[in-house]
Amino acid sequence: MTTALAASALAANGVQAQSITAGGSIDGRIGYGSNPYLQLNSPGGTGIGGGTLTGWLQSRSETSQTRLTGIADLSQNFRYYGLAENYQATLDHRQTISNRLSASGRLRYQDSINARNFDNSGLAGESGTIVDLLSIGQRTRTYGADGTLQWTPTSRDSFYIGPQYSHTTYPSTAISDFEQYGLSAGYLRQVNARMKLGVDTSLQRVKSDAFASSTSYNAALRLVYDFNEIWQFDGNVGIIFQKSGIGGTTSTPGFSAQLCGKYPRYRVCVQGSRQSAASGFGGLRTDNRIGANVTYDLSARSSVNFAAVYDVSESRGLSIIPKQKYWELSGGYSRTLTDRLSAGFSGRYQHRDYGSLVAGGDSTVSGYAATLDIAYKFGRLE
Repeated sequence: MTTALAASALAANGVQAQSITAGGSIDGRIGYGSNPYLQLNSPGGTGIGGGTLTGWLQSRSETSQTRLTGIADLSQNFRYYGLAENYQATLDHRQTISNRLSASGRLRYQDSINARNFDNSGLAGESGTIVDLLSIGQRTRTYGADGTLQWTPTSRDSFYIGPQYSHTTYPSTAISDFEQYGLSAGYLRQVNARMKLGVDTSLQRVKSDAFASSTSYNAALRLVYDFNEIWQFDGNVGIIFQKSGIGGTTSTPGFSAQLCGKYPRYRVCVQGSRQSAASGFGGLRTDNRIGANVTYDLSARSSVNFAAVYDVSESRGLSIIPKQKYWELSGGYSRTLTDRLSAGFSGRYQHRDYGSLVAGGDSTVSGYAATLDIAYKFGRLE
């Protein structure tokens, strides 16, 4: 009775009840691998032992949600390569301002050398930043912020605008630190029950410690199409204009596309993009990337997953980075033993071509890892 009266009093005074929840997981692994930093002239294979601690704290009300997430990932290589440490922290907030206006924002920090279970298996992080796969093997620290304001004046029309900022440093190498900031805006209209059409625009500025500043402009037409209840396409295509003090101005086609399907037992998503992205080697690069993710449920308690990504970076004279290539294959099996405990195995193979960064000799390197895994969830289950 007391609880009911308190809830009624809060509602009568317009005070929103907030729920606070917390949880996370501890993952352990042991196995064997080689060349985790994709170094030239790798000394060979080694045993691996490591784990990942993930924790989150969330506050939610009828009109807002705030979530703090932290990840600490450690992998001890028993020979040659030492301890690989990877950390990530994010603070996300979503706010409904009115029936037609909403806002979201994120603060993020990442310190990694060959991130596991972070954003590297996809095309872009949740903030939309293109992950620099070519920095694998270099200690990289990045902090940044981004936000989006979305306005839906009618049931068919939606506008968005938002700034982005990030600062990236390489503490242990001579690669140039840089910061990038920009602004994105767009419009999307519901044409019929299945199709939306719109436009995406962006402005990006990169300031490097050692190289000339560079600017990128992008304007693209966007299409969102639901083929049926299972398959959806979301993509845009346009022109990228890049300007730099060391290479003049260039223009090149750009696009970003995603096709995803969700069946009762499996989910599949294929992605591709050609976009401007910052480089620690100075200025802007054009990043060309394609990837795929598949998850298949063998039963109600077991599943397998597979992911692949192929990336080609080039500069077209706007920085000193030559064309380089990277690809990665990963997959695994997981079985739920209890609501909180699961076990399985996973593997990952990486390959990089340094191109003309290597003078003479073989410019390609590979690395791999295969592990037995066990995971325990604590706190609130999601």
